[in-house]
Amino acid sequence: MKQTTQMGLWPVVSLGIGSIVGAGIFALLGQVLREAGNYTYLSFAVSGVIAMFCGYAYIRLASAFPQAGGITDYFNHAFKSRFVHGSLSLIYVFTTMISAGTMAKSFGFYAVSLFPHTPFLSVNVCAAVLIIGLGALNMLKADAVGDTEAWIVTFKIAILALLIFAGLYKFEHYTPAFSVNPGFNGFFRSIGLTFFAFAGFGVITNAAAYVRNPARTIKTAMYMTLLIVMVLYIGLAFVIMNYISARQFYQDINISVTIAAAELLGPVGSFLIYTAAVMAFVSGISASFFSVFRITRSLAHQGILPDFYQKKLWRSGTWGNALSLLLLTLFTVWFGFNDIVNLSSLAYLISYLGVFAAAWILRRQTQAGFFPVFIGFASMAVMLAGFVYSVYL
Repeated sequence: MKQTTQMGLWPVVSLGIGSIVGAGIFALLGQVLREAGNYTYLSFAVSGVIAMFCGYAYIRLASAFPQAGGITDYFNHAFKSRFVHGSLSLIYVFTTMISAGTMAKSFGFYAVSLFPHTPFLSVNVCAAVLIIGLGALNMLKADAVGDTEAWIVTFKIAILALLIFAGLYKFEHYTPAFSVNPGFNGFFRSIGLTFFAFAGFGVITNAAAYVRNPARTIKTAMYMTLLIVMVLYIGLAFVIMNYISARQFYQDINISVTIAAAELLGPVGSFLIYTAAVMAFVSGISASFFSVFRITRSLAHQGILPDFYQKKLWRSGTWGNALSLLLLTLFTVWFGFNDIVNLSSLAYLISYLGVFAAAWILRRQTQAGFFPVFIGFASMAVMLAGFVYSVYL
């Protein structure tokens, strides 16, 4: 059946921002500040630059192969070994799903903080409800999901921009309320976290089959997404470092953005940031499901996953989608937040290293330049080695 064009530039950008700006700002930002301290801006800058190189590789691949499977299709084209491309594809699916679990768990932190004395309300209950509800939403058509993302992301960015503007307006001189000078391990742990905070932009390429001009739209959407996110991260890090005390920060590290909002904007600001956080987690999980549901269908078509991943259950959803939601819910409830974050960061680094390898192997078809791919691959390899050493060795 012929695919109907459904998505414009802003819905595609919204999917990218929605997939990135979730745990990245509202949960991981506190973790990054704890690890990187005075080098927080540098950590975000390094990861952002590497993400740009990775975005370049994605753009070249998406232009040459505009299929809905995205990264898994690139692996399929690049690696002749079924074991290699199948393993890389499954790693990417796994990491995208557990990153959604990270955001769901983060949503639970915020919900419990906002309603601390509500009976039967817990982090895991909130996470499970959000996963199941958004999973059902993403079994609708692609254009319905895209429109929802556009509204959510627009609202979220407006609130975050208000907080950053307030911080700049009241700024007098740079006097961070707390600072840490990280060692080698701390800095590389922060690099892994900040790249994970950027991770998710690959979902943009999954929309290539749903836009009118994939080459132009995907390129524009990729760079717009990464630049917007970089500005948001650096701006919010500046606000937290200058407007909350060390005691407040370490006491409420997972909701540090809302603490800063309360200091700058009062109770109204805190409420707005809580609202933006909920929007962030909703849009991030929704964008992740958009990617995973389409990738697993593509993998089933290739015979890497069982056929029930493309057997229709409800609307655009499959029996495999339902199984994925069940497994994700159990995983999120069972494992701790830090364990999920570290595992997600590691697997994302491996996946994106595979993207550079695919871009190099397919350089004739993609017309990718030698230096962007080589520099990106080398940088990613160093970042992966440093992260593994600092966390697991």
